[in-house]
Amino acid sequence: MVKLTDFGFSNLFVPGEQLQTSCGSLAYSAPEILLGDSYDAPAVDVWSLGVILYMFVCGRLPFQESNDSETLTRILDCKFSFPDHVSVDCRRLISSMLLRDPSRRATLEQIVQNKWVKAGDKGHAEALPLIIRDHLPACAHATIVEQMVAGKIGGEEEILCAIELNEYNHLTATYFLLAERVPSRDRASKLGTGIQTLA
Repeated sequence: MVKLTDFGFSNLFVPGEQLQTSCGSLAYSAPEILLGDSYDAPAVDVWSLGVILYMFVCGRLPFQESNDSETLTRILDCKFSFPDHVSVDCRRLISSMLLRDPSRRATLEQIVQNKWVKAGDKGHAEALPLIIRDHLPACAHATIVEQMVAGKIGGEEEILCAIELNEYNHLTATYFLLAERVPSRDRASKLGTGIQTLA
């Protein structure tokens, strides 16, 4: 499962109530936002998800042009095409998400139940245990901290404190990303001799 999060521009909404705040990037914005109309938040989110899905499967944005004026025109005209490799079911799903009329756009519930989405559903994803400090051999732990200090990510005491308190910040994120590089056999046995360098 892929989870997308980007709250650079966001807004709170009450279900059933229209919003008027214009926020978001042009290439991902629904026509109603660009026209300055009041809009239904879930419907514009579905549009943006449609753009993201198109980019994932096609490798490019559906409406992007060399300048904003042309991009805007393509969005308002809802003009886009698919590469030959995109399946019919995927085309139908994306097309249902990128409809000009928000009232006709697919809902999140419909997307989750869509044939193309369900085709990739092989049951519950395997829950893998998170790497925790106790799973790492002492030498790997020391090497990670040394690399972080050398890379000026933080001071040794600051890093160790963040790990000990299990804080959610750039220090623990970097630490656990580097810990992922430690071979699993070494994590399990605690017999590893180090980790790969940052290079």
